Amino acid sequence: MACRNTGVLRFFLVGVLLFLSWYTFQLYAELFGRLSIKKSGQQNVQKNEINTEKVAEPSIKIDDPDALIDKVKMKAAEEEWDQNQGLMQPNVIKMNKNPCAMTMTCTDDQWSFKIITGAANVIGPSICFNGTIIMKNPLNNVDRGMNIALLNGKTGENLRQIVFDLYGKDSTELKNFLKELKPEHIILVTTYDDAAFKLDDEAKEALTALGSSKAKNLEFRDNWIFVGGQSIKHPSEFEQINKNVKEKNKYGD
Repeated sequence: MACRNTGVLRFFLVGVLLFLSWYTFQLYAELFGRLSIKKSGQQNVQKNEINTEKVAEPSIKIDDPDALIDKVKMKAAEEEWDQNQGLMQPNVIKMNKNPCAMTMTCTDDQWSFKIITGAANVIGPSICFNGTIIMKNPLNNVDRGMNIALLNGKTGENLRQIVFDLYGKDSTELKNFLKELKPEHIILVTTYDDAAFKLDDEAKEALTALGSSKAKNLEFRDNWIFVGGQSIKHPSEFEQINKNVKEKNKYGD
């Protein structure tokens, strides 16, 4: 009887051990599965973070300066400049209702005009005559130096636009041009960047002979506008000068 009981007990213990082994295996299997899922989730989160970082990377390289220019804003700034100056774009040549965007009106025996100097070497000058823009940066006929529009004072005909670079060249070409002017000719003059660095005394005298009272005082990077001619009343009423004062300049020198 004792042997039989011992056998039953052994069988029971073996069963218990098998059950515990199985149960332990299940616990480890479940725990391993949870760890795998958690690790996989962390990898997915890290992968998403990496993807997010890639999306956040700037598309413009610092070493590509052209890409940093906002062309839309630049165009808007140019249009705002034109509006502030009261000038229309060159593709709309005639301004019948308000010639040259002037605040005053002219009589039938007068010519209307508006002259604006350049702003340092940043924004080009412009000349409008009798309701037509004849010199302006978009027309590709202005540049550094003394910008001059030649007109027939009797007919109002626009004869020529010419630029004299008086920083890189001497006054020879300008003096030759002024010597060829006829009594009916009118010149509309505006400066851009500099028009006096190599402007010699003889050229200043020639401009004075056309009615200028300020050409003799023109110095490096002064802003100057002038309307003159042999038949214009001397001194010309149509002349202004803005002296270059480095400490007050918006664009440095």
